[in-house]
Amino acid sequence: MVQSLDKKHLMALTEQLTQLTDRCKQWDKKITLSENKSFRFEVHLFSADSLTLEGYAVQIAHTLAQLHYALEKEMPRIVINLECEKFLNQFSALLKIINSLDVGNAETLYKRYSSQQETVYQNLQRQYQYEKRLLTMLDDENILYQNATSFEKNNHKARISALKERYQKCNEYTQFLEFKMEALDNG
Repeated sequence: MVQSLDKKHLMALTEQLTQLTDRCKQWDKKITLSENKSFRFEVHLFSADSLTLEGYAVQIAHTLAQLHYALEKEMPRIVINLECEKFLNQFSALLKIINSLDVGNAETLYKRYSSQQETVYQNLQRQYQYEKRLLTMLDDENILYQNATSFEKNNHKARISALKERYQKCNEYTQFLEFKMEALDNG
């Protein structure tokens, strides 16, 4: 009974998300954002920034898929509740932006960065890309290590260690930049 009820709710949420996504696509054709303008959301609401509204709708769709998976696998209620709350918060935030755009209140919905913020933002974006490359290199090296002969394993182990150290330093600097950006946003 609970499972069928949950499926009904998921179908209704999917329909509402489809309608919201369509509205996002319409607005994406009308507005343009650049790297120094971004929509204003709570810091950890979305996992990635997007220069389009549809990009945020895609992230909400991913959250809905995770919720569906949690229900399907009959995960503990706390996990399901967390996914529901995340979906609700993301959906509400994006809907608020769309509704504000509908009534002509776009300027208050995105922020402009000062030149100092723009510099930190650009550095932060480079750091994210660098971290991503390091993680890919680390994954590749781990695969090579697993398939290597015992003679080659020492070389791969040394490379893995060096990559982990580089990633840790990179991540520390990324966190520094994130804190600096947050301070500039709040200051």
